[in-house]
Amino acid sequence: MLTNGKNTNNDGPSTKKRRASKDLDRCQKPSLNDSIEEWPEIKRKHMDKTRKYIPKFRLKTAGEHASLITPPEERVPLMLTDVQHLLLHSLLGNLNLSQPPRWYVLDKCAKISQTTCLILEGVSIQQWHRHESKLPNIKKIFKDFVEILTPSVYNGSLVQELALVPLSEVEKEGIIQKYGSINLALEARKDLMIMMKAVFPIKDDVLEDMDLLTDDKFPRTQLILSAWQLIEENYPVPLKGKLKGVYSDYVMTKDEYMPVTAKSPMYGLDCEMCITNAGSELTRVSIVNEKHETVYESLVKPYNEITDYLTRFSGITKILLNDVTKRLEDVQNEIRELLPADAILVGQSLNLDLQALKMMHPYVIDTSLIFNFTGERTRKPKLKALAKEFLNEDIQSGKNGHCSVEDSVTSLKLVQLKLSRSMEFGDAVHTNRQQYKQNIVNKLETKPEVALSIFNHMIEQKKTSLVIGCDDITGDYHTYLTQAKESLSAQFKKNKPKKVKLNTVDGAEEVISRLSEAATEYNFVMAHLKLEVNSENECEQMKTIDKWVETAWNSMLQSALCVVVFGGTTDENGVGMINVKS
Repeated sequence: MLTNGKNTNNDGPSTKKRRASKDLDRCQKPSLNDSIEEWPEIKRKHMDKTRKYIPKFRLKTAGEHASLITPPEERVPLMLTDVQHLLLHSLLGNLNLSQPPRWYVLDKCAKISQTTCLILEGVSIQQWHRHESKLPNIKKIFKDFVEILTPSVYNGSLVQELALVPLSEVEKEGIIQKYGSINLALEARKDLMIMMKAVFPIKDDVLEDMDLLTDDKFPRTQLILSAWQLIEENYPVPLKGKLKGVYSDYVMTKDEYMPVTAKSPMYGLDCEMCITNAGSELTRVSIVNEKHETVYESLVKPYNEITDYLTRFSGITKILLNDVTKRLEDVQNEIRELLPADAILVGQSLNLDLQALKMMHPYVIDTSLIFNFTGERTRKPKLKALAKEFLNEDIQSGKNGHCSVEDSVTSLKLVQLKLSRSMEFGDAVHTNRQQYKQNIVNKLETKPEVALSIFNHMIEQKKTSLVIGCDDITGDYHTYLTQAKESLSAQFKKNKPKKVKLNTVDGAEEVISRLSEAATEYNFVMAHLKLEVNSENECEQMKTIDKWVETAWNSMLQSALCVVVFGGTTDENGVGMINVKS
């Protein structure tokens, strides 16, 4: 109705709802009133609308670097912990992430109906390449294939590294209550030795005397960067592929390392650099111990002609270097002699210092990562700002450039201060989780209709898990799961967590059959097979694997996440395949 030229539509909420419902129905399906010519367009709109709610998986830059599309010499493989993160993400949803995953994007994660993971131990990336043509179903099902640095390469346990994935609801809630989010929990609880042994030569010595040092409130090992963090933060690591070429002239701080412990000694390290006609090169290095005593100090003369001494930053002048004869390899040898085999290096953006030294080291605490003002890991604080904020000290204030001794002592003091407080101290990424959790609570209070779905889906819903295998594998899972549950129960002081179900069957075909049945019964299903693949049976085995994957895929629900892992061999890496069924 029009009155005085104005629209006086008095539709109430119910009228608007009916009109919206009719519009929606029109988008969903053709009616008899629609002309035949209109049907394709109506169907397209319906498909577009439906597609909005389908979860999608895609690779980010780190994932693309590991993709099999990338030439082997340019590739940087993923860690098995990367797969673990993906599985946990699919189970727990975006609500339990404090920062985006590093190597993939999982759109509409809350719409994932179920997660299935098939582990095929004993199958390698080379066998994949040799028999790609024998895998038509796999090539049809998956579009993303990534190289994975798997435990078989370093005689590790694939079971051990995945055993904590199928968490019960009680375990999830205990972890989230303590850490605020699942990836912070993984960061804090990471088992350094598992993945570090994949990258660095570390002895298998049994760790003893794990008591904390007197002033430490938590193990210093929890601050050490994991293997994938070293790669992500551009630390030099001895991995083959792209990184092998990049760091071909780098040396390790030791030929062999001891496992790091809560009592391993920390050393502050800082370097100063200049600019030569070949780029940035080392001119000074300082190392201090935990008593803040200088245990190593040296000027270094670059081989190449210096074009800028960077005096305003480094304090290095032409006069200072005139009589210096020590070269980079001399410093490398002296540092190798000085550092113990379990030394923890501490510094601000220490990757730059190790790059200047052309050295690689497994145990690193980076103050630019364990302290944070913004809640975003990518926005790193300056050492000067950290010193002022937490130590009430003014550093780098002189006109003669930075002092590498002062900077190394400052970094060490910051780490010692954090160890005397808590994991959360000085780190907005950790402490912001409290505000993050409060925001969720506020949403629950102000929007009950949202609260119900979030609360039911993320917390109250009793998600179920099943691990399937033959008796050569489920015994290992039982051992690790039992140990993990006992550890979690003690750590989180919760009631005994509900056990993850283990299903032991007689053979490989029965494992696949049970996997197919369970895909619609459980929220998370993991099937694990140990295969003996040799030159005689390799071709037929790969054809069989292709059929297994097709069987598993066909049994899965729509919008389910499927992950297949070739576990690698003692000589060769493995392959990961990921897709969401749609």
